[in-house]
Amino acid sequence: MKKLIAMLGCLAFIISACDSQKAEETPVEESQTDLRQQENVSGSAELWESINGEPSNFEKAFNQFNEVQKYYFCTAFTVGAMSVSKPETASAMVNYLLGLGVVKYNQGIDNTTYPAFDSGKHIFRYELVVNDILDKKICEDIMVEATEYAKNNNYTAETLNDKGKSEVEKIVQDFLKQ
Repeated sequence: MKKLIAMLGCLAFIISACDSQKAEETPVEESQTDLRQQENVSGSAELWESINGEPSNFEKAFNQFNEVQKYYFCTAFTVGAMSVSKPETASAMVNYLLGLGVVKYNQGIDNTTYPAFDSGKHIFRYELVVNDILDKKICEDIMVEATEYAKNNNYTAETLNDKGKSEVEKIVQDFLKQ
């Protein structure tokens, strides 16, 4: 349990630390997209609470996601898992993994992908589900496939990091709104 709390704390720190000064300088306006995103997040919370720590319930809920949403769920899950043992590595990988999602799926963090990403951050409260994800390599397979896509299409780490920076800003802005 201590590891889980430490991991969640690290993840919150990583997300809030990434370019938070720039996010504070940018005025945030309530818009239709923001309201829809807040509705999606609350709906997402209800969905993930309904899994009740059961791996079979998780798999049913996870399978409701489309390919892009699964990727962003796994991005948050991967960063969260890395932050337990290697917080510096996890922090460095955030931009890369989000940029990888942008180039592979031509879609970043928006009102359809953020709830999946948010769910990936919060799934760690269910130990049996986390073990199931790790045992069945659910996220590992998705992340390996995306990494191979970047390699096969000659994307550099620098390019992926650059594409991921704006996605991190979106997440930080949402975090600051809460």
